[in-house]
This record gives sequence, C-alpha cells and structure tokens, in this order.
Amino acid sequence: MLLSPWRFLRIFLVLTTACPALAADLSDEEKKAGYVSLFNGTDLTNWRFGEESPPKEMPANWKVEEGVIKVTGGGSPHLASAKEYGDFEFRLEWRGMKPKYNSGLFFRSGKKVGANQINLASGSEGNYINGKMMGPKPVPKMQKPSGEWNEWRVRCVGDKVTFHCNGELAWEGTGLVAKSGYLGLQAEGAPLEFRNLRILEIKSP
Repeated sequence: MLLSPWRFLRIFLVLTTACPALAADLSDEEKKAGYVSLFNGTDLTNWRFGEESPPKEMPANWKVEEGVIKVTGGGSPHLASAKEYGDFEFRLEWRGMKPKYNSGLFFRSGKKVGANQINLASGSEGNYINGKMMGPKPVPKMQKPSGEWNEWRVRCVGDKVTFHCNGELAWEGTGLVAKSGYLGLQAEGAPLEFRNLRILEIKSP
C-alpha cells in the first residue's frame, strides 16, 4: 500500500519526536575542537565497574535506558572511566530525579574512583571533597531544580581546575596534586540520570 506524502510526513514526525537525540551527538563546535563522546546512548562502552569495559553484567542500581545512564542510588559500585586522563575538559549533563538527590563526579581519581570528587548532593553541589585544592566552594544556587537537566564542565590543566555550571563560571581551583586519573560517577543513595558525556584531551604544546 502506497502512503500519501502527508501520511508519510505524519509518521516521520511521530517517530522522530518520540526518539530522543542520540547521546553520542556532538555539536559542530565540539567536533571541530576535537571532543570525543564517552557515551553512545546504548551501553557503557568507555566505562566500567571493575576491569571490563563495557561491563558484561550491570549492577542492579545502574542501567542504560532511553539514551541516558541511570543510577537508582545505593552506596556502590561507582561507575569509572575505562582509561585515565591527564589534562582535559569534560562535559556532562545530569538531573536529580528527587529533590534530595545525592551523587558525585570524580576526576583524576584512582582506579576504584573515590578521590577528587565534585559533590553532586542537593544543597552542596559543586563542593570539592576527598582531596586538597584551593578555591572550590559549594554552588547550589547555580543548579536547576530536580527533574531539570544541568550541564557541568570541568577543565583540568596542570594543577588548575576550572568548573562551570550551566554556562557560568562556578569556581577556579589550584593546587591539585594528582596529574592524571580516572573519571567516575558516584552511586550514593538517590536516583540520578546522566547524558551527553564528552571529553577533550588537552595535549601539551
């Protein structure tokens, strides 16, 4: 049966509206700058819970669904990047699914990810913990309400860290000791979702 052009258009619009944009999509600006997507929207390639990437088995509190990474809470395991990074700029989007959300973003952390955390707990977002650095501070007022997507940007070059929330500078830190390490997302007692994880590795001139 042949479809009329109008009916074909209606079906096309329904399908494209119902399917979210792929989480791996990079903007033209990001592609030109050399960013690489760390999440393909379908599985945890580039990430791990132990040694394997992508993990063969998913913990009960983590899943990939509807083009996002979902954590329901719990205290472990944390999700870690498959490789280490030195100087970089990392971008991600996240949202808390309840008002009292709790998680964290690890960077230049050990293989089991626990050090150098930017807190993602409601009321203490942006606070730097489990490490030493001058300059960081909590910035809860820069975050959107639970259920809405936030964009974070973390840039590490040498011992300096620059942190942006939703397009605005949150703080600049100095004195970071670790020269390289893993990225990580924390499982910590409340449901959150993550998407659009991408990274630019910064090479020394």
